[in-house]
Amino acid sequence: MKKNLVGIGIFFIIFLFVGLSVIPFENWTNLDSYFIMFIIFSVICGIYLIGLIIFVILNRKKKIIEVVEFSAPDGMTPADAGYVIDKSIDDRDISSLLIYWAEKKYIEIIQNEDKTVILKKLKDADEEMKSYEQTMFNTVFSQKVEVNLKDLPVIIKPITSTIKKQIKDENNKKYFNSKIESTSTWLTLGITCLLVFLSYFFGSGGTFSIICGVIIFAISTIFSNICNKVYIQKKLKAIILYIVGIVLFLIFALLNLVYSFTNLYVLGLITITTFLCLLTYILCPFLEYRTKEGQFVVGRLLGLKKYLEVTEKEKIEMLIKENPEYFYNIIPYAYVLNVSNEWIENYNFVKTINKKERNELIAGISLLTALFIFGEGFSIIGELFSGTNTKTKKKK
Repeated sequence: MKKNLVGIGIFFIIFLFVGLSVIPFENWTNLDSYFIMFIIFSVICGIYLIGLIIFVILNRKKKIIEVVEFSAPDGMTPADAGYVIDKSIDDRDISSLLIYWAEKKYIEIIQNEDKTVILKKLKDADEEMKSYEQTMFNTVFSQKVEVNLKDLPVIIKPITSTIKKQIKDENNKKYFNSKIESTSTWLTLGITCLLVFLSYFFGSGGTFSIICGVIIFAISTIFSNICNKVYIQKKLKAIILYIVGIVLFLIFALLNLVYSFTNLYVLGLITITTFLCLLTYILCPFLEYRTKEGQFVVGRLLGLKKYLEVTEKEKIEMLIKENPEYFYNIIPYAYVLNVSNEWIENYNFVKTINKKERNELIAGISLLTALFIFGEGFSIIGELFSGTNTKTKKKK
């Protein structure tokens, strides 16, 4: 419903501006159509601003109360804990399941003298396992009872996306409010589309305005989501990313303003819309995406993390070297909560998969950047610094 309302709102505003640009208001009212558009648009922006502020106030982040815990919440695997704490699934979350299964006596981890690690299946997957555990377990041991750890990246890669989806399905409805997250994304998309529409049709931005709009939307959503996810465990990283996002946003917003300039009315419209885009980005990381139960569980996980850090970290890391099996019940949780990498890092087989995926992503981004730079990029940048643009030349 909220998506439909945002879509209807965008269509209505665009239809209104197209109508205002076509209907000869100057002949009827002796008023400049740009002036009329500016007044109506200012009212619309005022309504959006009030709605955005109310939305953020009603759904702002709540203070998480840490609850002292000596073990993980009942029924929560380390993969669940790793996802709930930062709403992302990384290599630690999936790899930690190996130690979790060893503690539950589903597998035995055998480390040979030549430092090779063998995973030996002790019993079949059963109903006590969650769906993603069964998917991963049955895939790992589909051919053999004993599997070499170094072979896991090849075995597990085809189902990695399935496992991640199942982990999300297991936890999203219970611990996260998807409506708030999707609404913030649609608000960002809506106001960015309006910025592109104004810059392209009323300004002289042309293709460059579309490129800037896409980049601004990507910055707003990607940086906002990352900040929201990592803030609980990595506050400094979240703040740095938040500031970097604002700086990048301002760079492309300023370029769009300069290149879209035609007259003061259009400049005013684009400036106001740019400000609303920036404000939306600034405020969205302060939204609370977790349900009440999600906040409570995160408080318990943070309590467990503090207990491990303050009381047990040095002891655990010392004793793990002597007898790691004794701490199988706590090692995977210490790992996903970033308390200790001792010993278990040797079993982080998923990082090989993630590294390949990151390399593919970097290659894709590099290709797009190269196409832009060696395609239209140079001419656009040249026009910016020379004080000319394509539309102006065509008009002459």
